[in-house]
Amino acid sequence: MLFGLLSFLLSTPLASQEVGQQSGYILGDEEGLQMKVHVWGEVSKPGEYLVPYNTNVLELISKAGGPTVYSNLSKIRLTRQMNTLRLGKEDLKKIVSESRSGRINEENLEKSLSDNFSSRVFRYDLSDYLKNKSGFNPPPVMQPGDIIYVPRNAWRTWREIVSVAHELAIITSVYVWYLRAQN
Repeated sequence: MLFGLLSFLLSTPLASQEVGQQSGYILGDEEGLQMKVHVWGEVSKPGEYLVPYNTNVLELISKAGGPTVYSNLSKIRLTRQMNTLRLGKEDLKKIVSESRSGRINEENLEKSLSDNFSSRVFRYDLSDYLKNKSGFNPPPVMQPGDIIYVPRNAWRTWREIVSVAHELAIITSVYVWYLRAQN
């Protein structure tokens, strides 16, 4: 069991074993090294973009036409596909001890590693950066395949609720008028 576990860990790409993997970067015509990234949600032009390799979140949102009036820039989510598995010494010790105690088997370990390391979601407060412009928390730099999601703010949700309530009020008024006309 332990041998199978160690062979699985050794077959998983680590930072030093990235040879042969596609990098996701593209050699552009004039701008040099480029990559494909995605931006979704409350931006003017969501979609896939080909951007220079050192583009950050703010620059990508700007390239997508900027945020809409309904965007919540304080809760931006960056989803990054993780191509490598980075385990520290303590992580390996924990895995081996759990394997020896019988709490984890090879199948459970593979599922757990796949669930926990296939992608990571990071949250970023762009509105705080734009207000303070402090260098303490600069916008994250994009990597190939990254997805930025700009969520809706509360005002958009409230506006949709009011719109639905307005339509229901009209339907109710027409129905009441119809009933009165029948009598």
